[in-house]
Amino acid sequence: MLRRAELNSSPLPCPVGATPLFLAPMAGISNGPFRRVCREGGAGLVFTEMISARAFRFGSRRTKEMGVFHPDEHPVAAQIFGREPEEMALAAQYLAEAGAGIIDINMGCPVKKILKSGSGVQLMREPDRAGAIARAVVARVDVPVTAKIRLGWSAMEENYISIARILESEGLSAITLHPRTRVQGYAGDAQWKHIAYLKEAITIPVIGSGDVRTSENAIAMFQTTGCDAVMIGRGAFGKPWIFGEIKSSLEGHPEEADVHFRRRLISTHIDLIIREMPGQRSTVHLRKHLGWYSKGIPGGSDFRREINGLDDPDDIVDLAVEFLGLRQVQC
Repeated sequence: MLRRAELNSSPLPCPVGATPLFLAPMAGISNGPFRRVCREGGAGLVFTEMISARAFRFGSRRTKEMGVFHPDEHPVAAQIFGREPEEMALAAQYLAEAGAGIIDINMGCPVKKILKSGSGVQLMREPDRAGAIARAVVARVDVPVTAKIRLGWSAMEENYISIARILESEGLSAITLHPRTRVQGYAGDAQWKHIAYLKEAITIPVIGSGDVRTSENAIAMFQTTGCDAVMIGRGAFGKPWIFGEIKSSLEGHPEEADVHFRRRLISTHIDLIIREMPGQRSTVHLRKHLGWYSKGIPGGSDFRREINGLDDPDDIVDLAVEFLGLRQVQC
């Protein structure tokens, strides 16, 4: 069990008493509805999905919608990606003025589309540019600025410590390390030992990320790496209550979320998707999340097959209410 003082000493603006357990920035996942149910499920801080700095420059309506935050999700960190310092600074300014409590710079995404734009983990191959982006963003906003990085491009280019030191020197408040290379993508095991190495190499807080799917994983990451916070991504798929479960384990009284709380969170999530993502967007997100919520439940595969054959969100919700034993959701 970790000491209570350690649990309540988050490196970033979390609610008083909150355990430093953060929802990761995930494209197509970490949207407003999911952020809100994860906050209710116990997350101390939630990150947005990646937001394009260049799209802000060109006035993209959908991109600006990604910068609308509900009071229930605060504190929220907005993650931006791009490669031009001034564009990144302008996007950061817009999001900070919109209510983001933290600006996070994406320097770790390994997806080809992002790499082709010269963003994401590509920036780790351009230390001067990475530093210039950090400098421009820090100078433009009055909120903490963080960055998410990987080990490097490949096993032969593991430069995460040197990049982190550059970012620290430019005024960043914390670094998140996902300990895989760009070449690895999401394959293999995350190499947590590097989180410990980074913790020893810099003075600002280090947030650990990678392969945390259970309370046991989270405890192990805290204890073996000495990280200041743990970021959870795929481990929260279909389990927005995982944050509260981990918190109870860290405090020494492990407790699973009861069925009524789980059903309430699922109902809330469905309702938010319907209300805030109208039309086809609702259908896409309902199929995705209900697929995860139904994993491990008898008859789940048949349920997923049925909802994937439905286009009307109302029909999907009706089936979900019956299968998952939910209270009726307002559509």
